[in-house]
Amino acid sequence: MSPSGPTPKVSTPHASLKRMRWFFLIAVVIVVSGEANTAERFSARDLVFLTRDGCGNTTRMRLSLNEALASLGLPKDYALVDIDKLNASDRRRGYGTPTVLYRNKDVFGLVEPDSIDTAPS
Repeated sequence: MSPSGPTPKVSTPHASLKRMRWFFLIAVVIVVSGEANTAERFSARDLVFLTRDGCGNTTRMRLSLNEALASLGLPKDYALVDIDKLNASDRRRGYGTPTVLYRNKDVFGLVEPDSIDTAPS
């Protein structure tokens, strides 16, 4: 301990990525276990990964999703959707990217967007 108090922890990009992967794994486990208790009832077609060209976090998020699914013994053949190619009236365009939906619900608990005009990226 220094005379001016405890030294603050500095978060490294590696530590942040590791934390993000664990949070993602936990979110997937909660969503999947709440909706379907076994791999037989899990349907990868109910899992949708929303992205768009130029999204800087897509690669990292897909890697985390694939690792989470593999660790649960679940298939990785989810739908990959470019939200810029969806119909203008599709409410999924209102989600920021990347976003993972399971049975049309955000795995991190975000509510469905009211409007496509407010989509963050």
